[in-house]
Amino acid sequence: MNCMSCGEALHEGARFCSHCGTEVVALDDNPELRILTIQFIDLVGSTAFANSTELETYDDTIAAFHQLVNDTVETYRGRVLQRYGDGVLSCFGLDHDGEDSALSAIAAGLSIAKSMPEQVSGQQVRVGIDTGQIMCRVGQQGALFPQLTGLHVNRAARLQEQAPVGGVVISGQTKSFLSRLARLDEASHDTRLLKGIDQPVELIEVTGFQFQEDHTEGSNLLERDKELALLQNDASRAHAIIGPAGIGKTVLLDAFSRTQKNAGVVRVDARANLQQSALFPVVETLRRELDLHAQSSLEDLATQFKSIGVTLEDQDIMVVAGLLGLQAAQPILLTPEQLQSRRITLATHALAGLAQTRTAALTFDDLHWFDEGTIAVLQALMQAEGTPPRIVVTSRPSEKVDALLENTPVTPVHLAPLSEDAAAEALSSYPELGDTKRARIIEAAEGNPLFLSALATHARQVEDEDEDGSQQLPQTIEATFQAIINGFGALRDVIQCASILGRDFQPERVAHLLPDRPNLDDELRVLTIRGIFNPYAEGALFFDHILLRDAAYEMIPGKRRRSLHKSFADAMQTHDPDYCSAYPHLIADHRMAARDHENLPAACIAAGIHMLMAVNFDQSMAYLDHARANMEDQAAPEQVSRPEYLPILSLLASATVQRMGFSHPVVLERYQLLEDAITYAEGTDRQRMTALYGLFAHRIINGRVRESGEYVEMMEKLARDGDDELKVMWLVNETAHALYSGKFDLAADRSAQLKSIYRAEDHGRLFLELGADPLASVLSADAHVASRKGDLDGAQAAMTQAQEHLKAIGAIAQIPWIHVFGGQALLAGGYLDLAAKEVQAGIEIADEQQAQFWSLIGRVWMTIIQIYQGNTTETPAMLEMLTEQASMIGANLNAPFYKAALAKAHVANGDVETAQTLLEQAENLSESAGEHEWDSSIRDIRTELSQIASGASAPLDLRTQS
Repeated sequence: MNCMSCGEALHEGARFCSHCGTEVVALDDNPELRILTIQFIDLVGSTAFANSTELETYDDTIAAFHQLVNDTVETYRGRVLQRYGDGVLSCFGLDHDGEDSALSAIAAGLSIAKSMPEQVSGQQVRVGIDTGQIMCRVGQQGALFPQLTGLHVNRAARLQEQAPVGGVVISGQTKSFLSRLARLDEASHDTRLLKGIDQPVELIEVTGFQFQEDHTEGSNLLERDKELALLQNDASRAHAIIGPAGIGKTVLLDAFSRTQKNAGVVRVDARANLQQSALFPVVETLRRELDLHAQSSLEDLATQFKSIGVTLEDQDIMVVAGLLGLQAAQPILLTPEQLQSRRITLATHALAGLAQTRTAALTFDDLHWFDEGTIAVLQALMQAEGTPPRIVVTSRPSEKVDALLENTPVTPVHLAPLSEDAAAEALSSYPELGDTKRARIIEAAEGNPLFLSALATHARQVEDEDEDGSQQLPQTIEATFQAIINGFGALRDVIQCASILGRDFQPERVAHLLPDRPNLDDELRVLTIRGIFNPYAEGALFFDHILLRDAAYEMIPGKRRRSLHKSFADAMQTHDPDYCSAYPHLIADHRMAARDHENLPAACIAAGIHMLMAVNFDQSMAYLDHARANMEDQAAPEQVSRPEYLPILSLLASATVQRMGFSHPVVLERYQLLEDAITYAEGTDRQRMTALYGLFAHRIINGRVRESGEYVEMMEKLARDGDDELKVMWLVNETAHALYSGKFDLAADRSAQLKSIYRAEDHGRLFLELGADPLASVLSADAHVASRKGDLDGAQAAMTQAQEHLKAIGAIAQIPWIHVFGGQALLAGGYLDLAAKEVQAGIEIADEQQAQFWSLIGRVWMTIIQIYQGNTTETPAMLEMLTEQASMIGANLNAPFYKAALAKAHVANGDVETAQTLLEQAENLSESAGEHEWDSSIRDIRTELSQIASGASAPLDLRTQS
């Protein structure tokens, strides 16, 4: 009996060949034909190298060569069969599919050719690869061995001889196995007669390959013909494929996409780990489809959009440039609300343009992970006038898809579980499964295609351990995936570390968690070939299914999982700070998952501010509140002493106010926390000043003028020995407090002090933190003081300067307030027509900016101006309604004058009793709140009422000087 590997005679009873060490193969009666890929690697110039160097050096080099080849072949799940000194023969496919094995052999060969000169003293190799049917037999230890003939080895060796130094050559037979998995990068393609081979051999020099992105192309579409036909039906232009995880939504969507080859498909895919990033799926799609990137110019952007029928004006170019992350983007004068609204509109136009110019369908995969902005784009596309593009959406059952079905003309397509017959057909690609195991898998999967496939894959992995099919099956998809992952042995750690990053990830970022794994690139390619990962745009990878990622993640022990999250966040902030700045919420997510108490507050502050700027108040509150609760839990039972506590409470109060209004119980709770903390929490003078600014603003807007003076005094103490920035923050609130208290000379004095130290280059960005620009604020107070003194020119000049300044620094969200506040000032001076014009301008800008607060306050003051102009028929009811709405959101500043103005209307209408009651309420409220800005106007109305009550004269003419 001879060795199957080297052909040498075997000793009787031997288990291993004494010549080559290969396990002895029993000549059983049931040999098995397998499609195997044979790889031959030769060390180039080894003879010359041996003659020119010392023997020890040569031996070390040969050993390193063998070690590198052996490690790489094993990484790609191949087996080294024979070493020939300066050559190595290996095969791939003994324990997995021939299609996978061909690509594994190519990937291993390319890796060895690249690594050899880097790791083995500059040495080079040639690699030859061939694929074909080979008889295999079972060894005495149960392993499968190929029964190679001289022809097999000769073909691979001859192919190797045709390769250039450092190159890889494959046969045409090997290439024929790759069409579904990858596209080859070919340096040459030829057919030649090779020594010892009768027929010409197709030779292909391979320099690389790219994975095919459509990983479902080979999937059987079972029992979905009716659903596919429905998607293609022109009667409905929009469909939503709905079903639980693993039911086959994406497979059906991909099948639909393949039917659209003549028309094309534009894909918009959700990213589970970026679902809080506004419009991120749309951004990815537009960048990919229009070939735009961070370095693209504004001209490129305009040209690409014009090519799809969308002409961008100057401002819109900047809006889109900012949305797509172009480096050429510049700030634009839009409020966050305006900016988000315009982005949604332009994104809708862009996707519609892509669909129209390319006659393409639009697909939206995994709606349940879309952000609100992307859903708004989808709804706008579905509700567009004319003939909308064909749209197909996939979603798990969720509130988001329910809302879409309710609000848009979309036809639901619900996916049912597979029948037993369809499940049996699906298992036809697993011929090695016995009937008993097959039946148990079908029963356990309950018609879920993903569960069915996972169970079959797991059964294939443990085939040798479960010959009679009696082994217990995993009970869930997650448990099945975990069993599959465990079957990957040493590669399990790679899968688990990748799961820390989310469903999709950049391969180089996995290295942050596995820095000591030299073959990581090879291992990731192996896992991609084996179907754990799939290729994505721009070199990214993603888990084949989100449940696979979740299963891997849940396998990691809690302590190690937290450590990995922290390591990744630390590495990203070190190696990719720009990415961290663009997506601070991702870093915050990792800090929270790590329970990284030291770094979590700062990360949550960055994420909270980012969400505030994106008008995502709920997410902002969630990040900030998590940080607050974390710090309180860590400090308990003591009070929080960390310096981040005050900034977080300030931001949390600000976000909650913008989300819920000033009088909501949660808002009051937030400000109570801030009020309590200001007395004990540590922090810099600036942090304390910022917190005091927010507390002052809350009390003032609530109309608690006297109480707000407490904070002005505290701010003054901080500013006394502080820098100009601290003084600016104190003086703006001192000015406001003086104005609302009726101390106009003090207001003018404090305003002058602020203007003398305010510098736009140093203080022009304070509005981003404070919510209002200090210079514009005191200029609006100047307008009040000047108007009350009869200085119309001075008042108008102050308002104009404030508006120009706000535009210059980009604080345009304050412009409605300047107009409304300016209208109040003109009313106080008796300039009614000018006051009405100013307030109306503020209302219009507020409506354009979607600034509902200032729109409401503007309408309150417009109604008051109308009362002063003599319109007292409908205005009393209108003013009562508007002031009640203002009070409901906690906007009670000027409430004494609101009641006095209402009393003035009732005086004009002859209802003296009601006017008397309202005026008494106004006077009492003014005194109790310490708000005296409008005392003179209230006294004038009191005089009118007294004259009417005494019968001394008819009502005064309400129309004062215009």
